[in-house]
Amino acid sequence: MGAVRRGRWLAAIALVGVFASTTIVGCGSDESDGGSEPGPKDRRPGSDNPGDDEVYDEVPESALRERPWEVVSKKGETYLANVFYAEPSQNEQIMPWTVDGRTMIDRLVYPTLGNPNLYVKADPEDELVMVLRIEPDAFDHLIPSRSPEGGDSPLTTVKLTEDEDNGFSFLLVARSERAAAESNTTELPRAGVHRIKPTKVLQNPEPADMPADFRARKTLRFVFDQAAMASVPPGLYDARFEVRKKGALYANVYEYQYNAVRVFDAEREEYTALEVTDTQVAIGAEYKSFTADKLDDFVDGVNAETSADVKNAAFITFNGDLHNGGSPGSIRQRIVAKTYGEEAKRVVGALKRLNLPIFLTAGNHDGYAAIGHVPSLVKTADAKLGDSLQKVIAEQNNVAWPDYSWESFSAFLDKTQATPGGIHRDIFEGSFERRIGETFSTSFKEVPRKDRNVILYDGFYQWQKTYGPLYTSWTFGKNRYVSMNSFELRQHRRTGWGMYTVNYGGAVSKPQLEWLDRELTRGKKGGQDTIVLMHHDPRGGHEGVDLGYYPPMIEFSGMAQSTINYVLGSVFVPAVCKQPNWSLSIDDRDSCLHDGLQEWMGPDELDKDGAGFYLSGIELLKRFVKSSHARTLLLGHVHYNSLEVLQSGDVLVPDRLTLEPAVQQMSASIEVENPVRRLAWEERLAPSTPGAWRFAEDGMPSLANDIETPLDARSFDQWRADLDTMLRSATPKPMTVLSSPRGEPRELAILRFTSAADLASQKYEGASMFGYTVLHVTKQTDAPRINRLTYFIHRGVGAFGKVATVDVDRTKSFTTRDPANPAAQLFEW
Repeated sequence: MGAVRRGRWLAAIALVGVFASTTIVGCGSDESDGGSEPGPKDRRPGSDNPGDDEVYDEVPESALRERPWEVVSKKGETYLANVFYAEPSQNEQIMPWTVDGRTMIDRLVYPTLGNPNLYVKADPEDELVMVLRIEPDAFDHLIPSRSPEGGDSPLTTVKLTEDEDNGFSFLLVARSERAAAESNTTELPRAGVHRIKPTKVLQNPEPADMPADFRARKTLRFVFDQAAMASVPPGLYDARFEVRKKGALYANVYEYQYNAVRVFDAEREEYTALEVTDTQVAIGAEYKSFTADKLDDFVDGVNAETSADVKNAAFITFNGDLHNGGSPGSIRQRIVAKTYGEEAKRVVGALKRLNLPIFLTAGNHDGYAAIGHVPSLVKTADAKLGDSLQKVIAEQNNVAWPDYSWESFSAFLDKTQATPGGIHRDIFEGSFERRIGETFSTSFKEVPRKDRNVILYDGFYQWQKTYGPLYTSWTFGKNRYVSMNSFELRQHRRTGWGMYTVNYGGAVSKPQLEWLDRELTRGKKGGQDTIVLMHHDPRGGHEGVDLGYYPPMIEFSGMAQSTINYVLGSVFVPAVCKQPNWSLSIDDRDSCLHDGLQEWMGPDELDKDGAGFYLSGIELLKRFVKSSHARTLLLGHVHYNSLEVLQSGDVLVPDRLTLEPAVQQMSASIEVENPVRRLAWEERLAPSTPGAWRFAEDGMPSLANDIETPLDARSFDQWRADLDTMLRSATPKPMTVLSSPRGEPRELAILRFTSAADLASQKYEGASMFGYTVLHVTKQTDAPRINRLTYFIHRGVGAFGKVATVDVDRTKSFTTRDPANPAAQLFEW
């Protein structure tokens, strides 16, 4: 079918509202096998690498002190790396982030559903801390007085005049009494509803350089020590606070967070935790059964599981892509604009039913954004159905963009018509450029609203207003867990339309890396084994091949006919799509889309420092090279289970890209398998050249535009050459895993986990290998580590079966598909 005839057929289908797809596309699933993995033969002995004899560059004690925007526990856990993460001013978008009309996170910013507190009754030093961002007039009737906490603390002690009818009330509510947590009236203690009284109330400092927006609320910490928690039995609780005046709720000031606190009698050095990832919850009809329904199955299966390893697990870790950010067939304006809010409703409904607390790590599907440039075909089809983006927005009750008007938004869209991904601004989230620093003036530089992109929606705003912060840390036993946001691209690099975008690999900012330095130092000083969780692999490449290859960040150039074809599922042939992209006909190629082929991104132009560049993947790996106590890396993204162990001297990432032709062609193929990214490449390589896949304003492709920018396997050689030069500069010799300067054994276990949705690219006994994993933390040497894994596979509605338990042998080197690898022996690739 020719391009023009096919376009008219698609437009005709769109007129009757048929937006459907029959293909399943995972975030990181791809069964191609090109090139070869680095193995023991690549191991470099001795101290060839300049880093081999270095000791971890510890952050000075003075630099470990809490920043004015942070909340750090007595144990050195970062409860909040940015206490302002949920401020309305830092989450401005047009579409509301409410769930069923409720703002999930507003004043009670810690603990939350996705960032819970683990409290141990037997530890006399442990504290439960609840953090509020609250307006002064919400508690002025309590006549607060303030005085310095004392010592070298920058905090202020707050004294309140309280009695039973007037004051703050904090409740820990058992799930059996959840109605008490959700109540819109004052609640009294009773069985399952425990009122706890703070030992002290502290206020964060407000230095002179604190931005004005943040001064509207105070940061209060309510601290509950062992005596305050004595009457609370072990269990999982919702956390609730309310402000009372004369025995009633004052000004409707109350809030609750589901499953926010778990109370333990004692802390164990050896324990189990559950690992789940890539649920990719979507609410579109063609994807819901593969994703959202499977999250419900996970919750039901874990709650019903009787094995001690699951039932008695301390907590659940989640490794990214909680959301899908859309569905393959969901491109209409009404659906796309409301996607994250509707997905969040489904996610919260499932997670609040868990019997265990869950720590949530973000992935790329959790952070897609849009500024509102609607593909012309979609706009035309919706108009014929009497719908429009203006109408969708007008129906919302809680528009989150201050002083929104359709006229001002339309003017912004006109202004950015040539750049549908948005204006380039040095903003990751919120309204500030962030820098490394210890003061507001050095770390926060405000960008006026008039100079920022007007955001239709941002998945990370939904995350921050629903689950909690984007990176955090916690401790349990003798382990430190550091949860990172590995999709920390600037906002305009995360834009697209629905789940269709061009940059979806990993990246981390300089401020987040500086925070990680402090976390690693705290772990070392505390003698803790450190486990780092993130979604993407900072080594780059694809499925362990072509390590060091980092695709460039490129401009989102809109959706094209190729993507529309894919969405409508017109001629998708999986076997055809395995061929090199340039060998396909336009009809075949237009129908091939894959959304998980990027692992980690190349540098952003806004990170340039003079003639320099910033390879965030390499900079992150340097932390592992120098941190002998960081021995485990947990990853998601690729939708399969894998296990790697590297020993001292094993190559972590090469200093040169491979010259193997097959691998180079594979990387080139990957660059264009996603037609949205292919269109962006065409714009990059031949700007202003009419593309074959654009639609005219009437939704029909123009004959004048029926010109294809030629791409072949050589089109990406210049980027590969540029990247090769950067690698040589950033890693003078192949980067190795650093052994301890004392000569003791050193290893790094890299553990990847399959999807919990029916999107797995791996099989077990012929069945799709999707499910979850039990992490066994045991003490085999000096410190407890994850030394064993038990895999569970989905067996039906709410049912899972045990596959096998494998040991993580930390004394040997083996690659993902090494015949001696116990995980590789289990699964079909």
